[in-house]
Amino acid sequence: MKEVLLVNWDSYPNFASGGVYTWEKALIEKMSDWKFTVMNFLSNSNSNGSYSVPRNVRSVVEVPMYGTNRYEEFYNDRAGLLPKIVRTNKSVIQRQFVPIFRDFVTAAVSGNFDPAKFSYLTSKLHNFFQRYDAKKCLEDISAWETFSEVINSDSIYRNMPMKSALSTFQTFQRSTQLLSIEVPRVDIIHCSLAWLPSLVGVVGKNEHGCPLIVTEHGVAFRELMLYSSSYLYDEPSKVFSKVLTENIVKTLYYSADVIAPVCMANTVWEKMLGADESKIRVIYNGVDTNRFRPMPLPKPPRNPMVVFVGRVDSFKDIVCLVTSISLAKQELPALNCLIFGGSTDLVYSQKCITAVRRLGLQDTVRFMGPTKQPEKAYGLGDVVVSSSITEGFPFAVIEAMSCGKAVIATDGGGVREALDGCGILVRSRRPSEIAEAIVTLIKNDKLRNDFGLAAMKRARQKFTLDQSIQNYRLLYEEAMVRRQAMPVERTMIAD
Repeated sequence: MKEVLLVNWDSYPNFASGGVYTWEKALIEKMSDWKFTVMNFLSNSNSNGSYSVPRNVRSVVEVPMYGTNRYEEFYNDRAGLLPKIVRTNKSVIQRQFVPIFRDFVTAAVSGNFDPAKFSYLTSKLHNFFQRYDAKKCLEDISAWETFSEVINSDSIYRNMPMKSALSTFQTFQRSTQLLSIEVPRVDIIHCSLAWLPSLVGVVGKNEHGCPLIVTEHGVAFRELMLYSSSYLYDEPSKVFSKVLTENIVKTLYYSADVIAPVCMANTVWEKMLGADESKIRVIYNGVDTNRFRPMPLPKPPRNPMVVFVGRVDSFKDIVCLVTSISLAKQELPALNCLIFGGSTDLVYSQKCITAVRRLGLQDTVRFMGPTKQPEKAYGLGDVVVSSSITEGFPFAVIEAMSCGKAVIATDGGGVREALDGCGILVRSRRPSEIAEAIVTLIKNDKLRNDFGLAAMKRARQKFTLDQSIQNYRLLYEEAMVRRQAMPVERTMIAD
């Protein structure tokens, strides 16, 4: 039985919510004739450690990206931790680690970037960490001195405030430590995002010669820029973050045999960031149409209902949705809204609750928490709303479509490709536009029903789970054929 290493971040099986989790769960369960090793990088210390996986999951490798854990202690079977620590003396750090680390940092933040060189240096550093202790190297003062040397040699980066430089170094330090993980020998490596965790896929391809597939749901570069803009305030730090992010993404695109975004909209960003168009193969997400199907609404008398299904976080812009409900109630006083979804962002969750209270919507907007039956959640709504700032190809939209619901969604990512005239598109961060669309659909039964029927027909023709899984199966089979037809290529790493 062929084996896939599935690399992800804060998702399956530890976080049982979100589109990536839904995608991975379906992929594994529907492809029972393939074995999977799941490597899940965890940035949230509250991740769930209690879960069940199907028999074709050989193992789940949980990689904490917080705290002071030594990744080698948990994941490297070839060399014990204590001998590595003892072997990693000051001389080794100065004479061997520092030159490699200097080259690695310099390449990572270079404006004149060479993805082939950075791929080589990534594997070279990984190879070094297989023999020597990464934590001891990266926490040595020479690591900070080397990082500072590289920063101070650049006319922009040298103006970074010391506080920002230290914070940036700590992030870089923790991220680099993931290269100490031993990458298992598999037939295919499939990464669910184009970002730091997927560098282990680059290492695995270089080390074992296995095909590398990168699937992008949301475009990592775009989302990371949105995220970093919320906490980086000085211009040099913003430039550093942008260049580093872009260079890592370019490396993944360069190294990948196939780039498989979930919508055409993502390909615009991928090509802009240097992806070879011949590698790109769009595979839309799909829904189980037996599960997501029309259900009768509760019998009248009843109030008109808006439903949201998804994570409660800043990218979903729940505050915008709450504001739109307040505006829509001016014409629809009996309007109600149910928000289904969990959250790991306490600060943003409190913002949402504050918005509800400030607008006096405590009896109108209800937070229902996560649900294991989203099909029933959609069934409660006259209208389903997606208010996201950024999206890939959201399951919430195509699931609602398959349920025969009229959908109002912000025009981002692949949402336009999904709806294609079968719903109402609005601009993001425009609560007045969402409110106007809600009022229009609630007041016009024919339009609402027409949209629902058209959406259901489109979802069942274009976005079924069987179609999606079949496309991934073909992708895997083609990757195996190419691998068998070509000699194994390895990146040669000097000791």
